[in-house]
Amino acid sequence: MNQELTKVVNQLFESLKATMLPISDADFSQPLEVLSGSTIGQHTRHCIEFFQCLLEQSALGVVNYDKRQRNQMIQKNKAVAYSMMEEVVLQLSTHDTQDALLLETDYGFGCQRVSTTFERELVYNIEHTVHHLAMLRIALNHLNPQMEIAEGFGVANSTQRHKEDICAR
Repeated sequence: MNQELTKVVNQLFESLKATMLPISDADFSQPLEVLSGSTIGQHTRHCIEFFQCLLEQSALGVVNYDKRQRNQMIQKNKAVAYSMMEEVVLQLSTHDTQDALLLETDYGFGCQRVSTTFERELVYNIEHTVHHLAMLRIALNHLNPQMEIAEGFGVANSTQRHKEDICAR
């Protein structure tokens, strides 16, 4: 397993946990207009479950992110979400990479399968999580405009490097 990618997942989850620390479970599960009625907890669960799908389904050689559990406890209870994040990182750190996988999707015209690899899907999940963290940043600012959020929270690494390059000029 690519340990560097596992470190990135761990960093994302640690950043998410630290950012969520000051909010209550009630705020975590409160529908927000700025998220089209979804909750911070739902976005958190969504990210966790994509990693869970990859880890669990890769043993079968086919990954389908539509077939996730949608565990209500993850989206309602921060402690459960934190525990699931830690479990994902632990599983990634000991995962024996299976090179070839099929990604199964259905865009409304029948099931399609495309070739992929575990590491490629892991990279996808990292980028997918960063995207959701960006939405969570907006939601948290809406929920509490005075809340301090780390500068890099929800910002892609390439964007951070680009900003640093501009400032260095």
